[in-house]
Amino acid sequence: MTPMEKQPRIRVKSLAWIVDGDSLFVVKMTDKVKKDDYYRPVGGSVEFGELAINTVQREVREELNTEIEITGTPLILENLFTCDGEAGHEIDYFYPCKFVDKRFYERKNFELIEADGSHWQAMWVKRSDCLDGTLRLVPDSLLDWYKTQ
Repeated sequence: MTPMEKQPRIRVKSLAWIVDGDSLFVVKMTDKVKKDDYYRPVGGSVEFGELAINTVQREVREELNTEIEITGTPLILENLFTCDGEAGHEIDYFYPCKFVDKRFYERKNFELIEADGSHWQAMWVKRSDCLDGTLRLVPDSLLDWYKTQ
């Protein structure tokens, strides 16, 4: 689905929740209508017949060309939002993970390549920048949960 297509149904997403000390690994994206940046964990849509746990591993492999290890049970949140001028509705699985390749713990930007060929920057951001609103962590329900941790 391209960013400007209308979402006809609820999507299921599976995302990697990767924390290292006071930092969170996210991808920086831009809402084309609002012209503002937002940050979300790496991952993507669950395909029909695919388990969410397999999705997050596949998405990280495809987008970053690396492997992750799932370290716990997922946090599951419902997300109603508007992005690129279109209403969206998702059920999001956030799997606690760690990178197998320790080079991904270096504090630098990593190129992330989406299935549609678009390129984004994945990076480590400070937890405090998400919590105080300096960076917009999405979905909002994830930020609400993160504030309680």
